[in-house]
Amino acid sequence: MIERASGGRPTQAEAAARSEALLDTARALFSEKGYAGTTIDEVATVLRSSKHTIYRRYANKLVLLEAVVDRDVERFRAALIEAARTEADPLLKLRAVARTYFGFSASPGYATLYIAIALEAGRSDHLRAKLRLWSAAALEPMCDGIRAAAPEQGWDLDQAMNIAEILIDLLDGAASRSKWSDSPHWEPDAVFEMRWQLFLRAVHP
Repeated sequence: MIERASGGRPTQAEAAARSEALLDTARALFSEKGYAGTTIDEVATVLRSSKHTIYRRYANKLVLLEAVVDRDVERFRAALIEAARTEADPLLKLRAVARTYFGFSASPGYATLYIAIALEAGRSDHLRAKLRLWSAAALEPMCDGIRAAAPEQGWDLDQAMNIAEILIDLLDGAASRSKWSDSPHWEPDAVFEMRWQLFLRAVHP
């Protein structure tokens, strides 16, 4: 149970928990109904809160969406960085980062939100610019891994982003296909390994 401070004011832990619950609720609704189909009133209803409480934290729906994605990007980056720490060899570090990336990309919960954001970004210059910033921040650990592995692999450091994009396209393509496949034989590890080997052949100097 989260302790409440004297005088009825929420403790720091309780305030943090409420903030997380708000972002969780907003994320679920944005994923299910899209940006256009979600309202602050609905977020408040599901959260059993008042919309005024939400507006005190976030000025409008777009600011709330940005907070949801900022948190996702932070968690995504942290997971990739942690994956890199599990290996010592630079190429194996990159492989671990790529495998973690693939797990996120293939996750239905991850995909539905970012499909909704991409659709809205087609109508919003602001959101499109934010999407580019989010993508660059999220993929920085992948690019760092490529730069670290480059000397040993003979890769051109100036092409790190292009190399990262090749790997990402291979992984995202497989992840996207998995969402529409009804095959009972979908094996994420086997699919990832096949794409990883294709990547190594594609970038072999």
